[in-house]
Amino acid sequence: MRLVKPFWIFSMLILLILSACGGVEATPTLRPDAVYTAAVQTAFAIISQTAAAVTDTPTITITPGPSPTSGPSKTPLITDTPPGGTPVATNTPLTNNTPLPATQQSCDNASLITETIPDLSEIAPGSQFVKTWRVKNTGPCIWNTNYHLAFGWGGDGTDWKTTPPAYLTIVVNPGEEIDVSMTLSAPVNTGQYGAHFKMQNDKGYYFGTDLTIIIKVSGTPTP
Repeated sequence: MRLVKPFWIFSMLILLILSACGGVEATPTLRPDAVYTAAVQTAFAIISQTAAAVTDTPTITITPGPSPTSGPSKTPLITDTPPGGTPVATNTPLTNNTPLPATQQSCDNASLITETIPDLSEIAPGSQFVKTWRVKNTGPCIWNTNYHLAFGWGGDGTDWKTTPPAYLTIVVNPGEEIDVSMTLSAPVNTGQYGAHFKMQNDKGYYFGTDLTIIIKVSGTPTP
C-alpha cells in the first residue's frame, strides 16, 4: 500500500470543510479557530490510522551456508624425472659400510689378568720390591719387542717416574698373555703412595687398561 503524504491529506480536509461551510448558514456560536482545530485533529487521526496500516518492510536475513569442502589438490607432485626421460634406478647404497683400516694406535689394546703385591700392601721404608702384572693382548695387532711398560702418572713422594721402561722379551700375538714387571723402591717416609703404569706401543702411544700400584710404607726402615 502507498503511503499518502500528510500534506495532501491535510489540504483535502481543509477544502472539504470550507466547502461544507460555504453551503450552510454559519452558526453564530461557531468560532473559526475551533473549526481549524477540529480539522487539524481529524487530519492527524487519519494520518495515524494510515501509518498504522503500513508495516515496515521485513528485513531479509541471509543465513550463511556451510563452507564448501576443499577437494583434493590438483597440484602435480614434484618428481625427479629428468626432462624428456625416465629416471634410472641406482643401486648405490646411501651409507658406506666399508670398515676403516686399523692404525697402529687404534688396534692396540690390553687387559689386566693378575698382579703381584696387591694394592695397599705394606712395604718397609726404603726397601726395593718388584711389581708384576700379567696382561693380555686384546687387540688385533702383534706386540713386538719394542712394546714396553712405562710410567704413566702419579707417584707423588716417590722416584717411580724415573724408572726406565720394561721392554717385552718376546713377541705377543693377539689373545696371548705376558708378564711385565717393574723394580721399584719404597719411599723412606711412612705413608701411602700410588701411581699408574701403562703399556706403550713401538710408536710411543699408551694403550690398554691402567696398571696401578698402591702401597703403605710402614715399619722399620731397611738398613
